[in-house]
Amino acid sequence: MVYWEKADHSWTKDSERVIHTPSQKSKELFFYLQEIGHFKAFKPYFTERENLPSYLIKFTLGGQGFLQYQGKEYHLKPGDFFWIDCQEHQLYKTVSEEPWEMVWIHFYGGQSQSLYQEYCKDKSPVFHATGQASDNPIYRIISLLIQQQKNANARTDFHTSVAVHELLNEAILQKYQLDFAVEDIPKQVTHLKEYLDQHFKENLTLDDLEKIFHINKYQLNKQFSKYIGIPPIDYLITKKISYAKDLLRYTDASIQNISLEIGIENFAYFSRLFKNKTGMTATFYRKQG
Repeated sequence: MVYWEKADHSWTKDSERVIHTPSQKSKELFFYLQEIGHFKAFKPYFTERENLPSYLIKFTLGGQGFLQYQGKEYHLKPGDFFWIDCQEHQLYKTVSEEPWEMVWIHFYGGQSQSLYQEYCKDKSPVFHATGQASDNPIYRIISLLIQQQKNANARTDFHTSVAVHELLNEAILQKYQLDFAVEDIPKQVTHLKEYLDQHFKENLTLDDLEKIFHINKYQLNKQFSKYIGIPPIDYLITKKISYAKDLLRYTDASIQNISLEIGIENFAYFSRLFKNKTGMTATFYRKQG
């Protein structure tokens, strides 16, 4: 596929842009930055391109922009964030009479693709960050990255990789509203987690948990998944497998007895479950220790 681009570079004199050429070693080891900036772009600013090996993040601070990507159109206001794969066709431009002010970064490498897939699991490249855009951690991280590139030294690529990773994590956390404080976790979720921690050797179902906690099982499943990261039954299974691994590694108990110890009477099912969760048989795991 051939890279192509059309653009109009209409931005103010106080706009910033830093182009970085990473070493081959940095490309192999790190998330690496390709280009970064803080623009106040006025009409007819636009970029249209395809087949560029890069990911692009833009965070709108002021004015309004427009994004066309994957067959959809998005009107961007202050607080709007997008993350796109520049291999795909894209068009973005200023649409307001005032300059479209945004911080942005082109990057690649590391686990960029996997994190991008996680970010886009809802099929949308855009989300709106709450609060003042200039107070958002996303703005802080990109501003830090700009300063790092301006004052580059032998450690910059290491620090850049850490900051880019932090930026991508922050985007995912904010988009899916996972940037909550521990005290924000509902008490029923905390109580359910504590219950599962204490009773993981039992064979519990969602119906059982609904009766114990007097909460609709679908609501229970949804809330637990949001704040703990996985559904309660998956959490229960993970606890069982983790305890089985501990027994395999640090005791001489037979694998059959370990299966019974974690509440799984069907040994064949335990064997399949263990391999599915760990990628290896229980026997092989024990030999590794």
